[in-house]
Amino acid sequence: PLGDPTTLHRLLVLPEQLFDRGFQNSASKQSALAQEDALAIAILQYCPIRRKNLFSIHLDHNLHRPGDGRVFLVFEEDEVKNSRRIEFELPGHVVGMIDRHLQTRSPRLCPAGTPWLFARRDGSGSADANYFCTKVKQRIQKEIGLTINMHLFRHIAAQIWLHYNPGQYEVVKRLLGHSALSQTLNVYAGFEAGTSAKLFAEVIEAARRR
Repeated sequence: PLGDPTTLHRLLVLPEQLFDRGFQNSASKQSALAQEDALAIAILQYCPIRRKNLFSIHLDHNLHRPGDGRVFLVFEEDEVKNSRRIEFELPGHVVGMIDRHLQTRSPRLCPAGTPWLFARRDGSGSADANYFCTKVKQRIQKEIGLTINMHLFRHIAAQIWLHYNPGQYEVVKRLLGHSALSQTLNVYAGFEAGTSAKLFAEVIEAARRR
């Protein structure tokens, strides 16, 4: 379904739409839950990390703010599956969503001062991954009618990149944190076959015109 540009666009704009809608009634718990789901989807779109890392984001340890307005999402070697450090610079609008959510989530979702971005309701630790994955999956299904689990965002990231950049598997390897290029090729080779054929046809047509 995400091969259809209109469907893909609906997914890509969902986080901001959902987040802004939540602020229309910011006093309710349901609004806070919508903002929380929107934030998870937004982060996964720009940072295709594994779900374990998503739901363990610690505000002090994993969100680095060098003081110039930029914010980086960082996981050290001992926090990731293949022991390779991960770092993403978050887009400004995602940073804004994080800051707005942190300002308004307590006490509706967790106690003030809770140090995790996605936390258990009593603030005792990071969110339960199974519960949260089900919640976000149901949210996407309700909003745009697609069944998308958390891990699928990693495949979506590869699909989008390869569609616009056929053959650039090394970038996908680094983006997803694969330890070997062969791992990336085994999973994603052929994702951009249609795009490659279209580009080649355009080259042939250009050559004919010349």
